Amino acid sequence: MHRILLLFAILPLFAALILRKLNADRALSVARKTHLHLKPEALARRMLDSMGLQDVELKTKKRVWAGASILGDGWLCLPPPKADEPEHEMSAHAHGQAALRVGLYLLSQRDPAAISRRQWALRFGQVMPIFTTIVVVFGLAVAKIPVFWGLSIIVASLGLATCAQVFTVVAGRQAASMACLILEKKRTLPRLSEEEAVVASTRAWAWYGIVPGLLSRLM
Repeated sequence: MHRILLLFAILPLFAALILRKLNADRALSVARKTHLHLKPEALARRMLDSMGLQDVELKTKKRVWAGASILGDGWLCLPPPKADEPEHEMSAHAHGQAALRVGLYLLSQRDPAAISRRQWALRFGQVMPIFTTIVVVFGLAVAKIPVFWGLSIIVASLGLATCAQVFTVVAGRQAASMACLILEKKRTLPRLSEEEAVVASTRAWAWYGIVPGLLSRLM
C-alpha cells in the first residue's frame, strides 16, 4: 500500500520539477548575467505610475517567509536585496521578480479570489511538508511506525503540496502576462535588450513557485 502512495506522490513532484527546470531555472540562470541600469524598486515604481497607481506604497522587508502576504490594500512588498550578492540587485533576475509582484498587485485588483487561492497554496506548500515531517519523525521515535511508511507519508505531503501549487500557478502566469504587457506597451525600460531580459525573467518567476518550499530549498 505504501508503494502505491509513494508512486502517486512522486508523479506530481516529478512533473513540477520538469516544468520548473524548463520554464524557470534556465531562464533565471540567464537573467542573473543580464544587468540593468536601475534598481528593481525604480522599475516597480515606474510600472505602477504608468498605470495611474502612484499612491501604492512599496515596502521592502528583510526577512519574509514564502507564505507571508506580499500585497494588500494600497501597498506592495518587494523582495529584499541580497547583502551577500550586491550585484544581484541590478540583474534581470531581481527585476523580473519585482515586475511579477507588480503584476500580482494588478491581478489582485481584478481577481482577488485568484490571489487568495495562490497565497493559500504557497502557505500550504511551506507548512504542510514540514509539519508532516515533524509528525513522522515523532511517530518513528515513539510509535515505531515502519520507516517506509514514514517516508511515503512525507513524500505524499510533498505531492499534495505540489498539486496545490500546480493548480494555482495560473494566477502567477496571469500576473506575469499583465506585468509583461506593461513593460512592452508602456516602454518602461529604455533599452529593448533590457526589456526582453526582464520579460523573460518575469515569466520564469511565475513558474518558479510551482515546487513546494521544502523541496525548493534543496534544489
